[in-house]
Formats: sequence, structure tokens, C-alpha cells
Amino acid sequence: LYVGPNAQNKWLRAKLIKANKAPDVALLQVPFESPVVQLARWSDVPIGLEVYAIGYPQPGFQGFSKKITQGIINGNRGNSNDLSTARHFQFSAEVSKGNSGGPVFAGDGSVVGMVQRKLNALSVAEKSNDLVINVNYGLKPPYLIDFLRDTPAAVREHPLDLSANPRPHQLFKSVEASVYSVIARHLPPKSTQP
Repeated sequence: LYVGPNAQNKWLRAKLIKANKAPDVALLQVPFESPVVQLARWSDVPIGLEVYAIGYPQPGFQGFSKKITQGIINGNRGNSNDLSTARHFQFSAEVSKGNSGGPVFAGDGSVVGMVQRKLNALSVAEKSNDLVINVNYGLKPPYLIDFLRDTPAAVREHPLDLSANPRPHQLFKSVEASVYSVIARHLPPKSTQP
């Protein structure tokens, strides 16, 4: 596992501290420091909140520079409008492969979720004759907090400041030093043959 690029444009080996396949989260330890971001208190997050996804979409095509997209929290992933009852929320900031695991920020710079996946627009179009766009899902902070419990990174929810309304470039500048890419390489097992 490698995390980077850091301020010196280097990639550093990361140590896996904890992982969970469902809901696909991992805690990594890296040998450098970066500014800490706060997790928003989910009960403060309204439907329609403007949010920003910052990450590394399609790095093979777009390169390893951070990208920001803007959208809103559209609602719950399930059939209920009660955002507190489901693990995931739906949001409309554009994401692609490479954004997974990245933060979804509110205007005050707190994290309202983690990018998990996007709806497969081509598959839905084949079945419905309708091309859906920007249907993405994020994991809510309570599930991240639960995952981090009993680890060195144990965190708490932070009140969300709904009055914060920065321009996207201002938000990006305030949080970009806290966002990194993670590269995992699967090495083949060592041969037992001479």
C-alpha cells in the first residue's frame, strides 16, 4: 500500500491498521503528518446540503492531481427520506473510479461522508431506457466512527456549521493538504520453486 503524493511529491509505504470489506473501509498509518479534518455530526446534515468531492478520479487518464466537484446531498439511498436510517446517502457531485474512499466535504470543511460507489449508468440505461447521471453514494460518518472505534484514530462527530458558504476554490485550498491517493498493489505469491 502506498499513499501520496506528499508535499515532496513522493509516495510512501503505508501500514494497514484495520480493514473491513463491508463497507469497504481501511485505516492506514503513513510516516508523515497532514492537517486533521473533522467528521460532521450526521444529524446536522440536511437534504440539499452543498457538498464537494475531492479526490483522484481516473488517475490513469487524468493524472495524480487532486480534483474537486460540487453537488448536493440528494437524499437517502433507500426508500425512506429519513437520512438517519440508512448507511449510505445519495449525492450528485461527479465521481469516477479513483474517488472511492475519498472525502465528501461540507462548506465548513468537515467531512459528511466517504465516497463509496456510483450507480452504473450503462446498466440502468439498458434496463430502463433512461440514462441516469451523477447518482453516487457516500458512507455516513456514524459508520466511519464505528469502524474507527478502538483504534489510534478514534474520532468524534463535530457540529456542522451550515452558515459556512465558501467558494469551491476556497474550500479546496483549506482542505487539500488532508487528501491523498492510496495505491494498493497485489503482489503474486512467492514461488516455492527454486
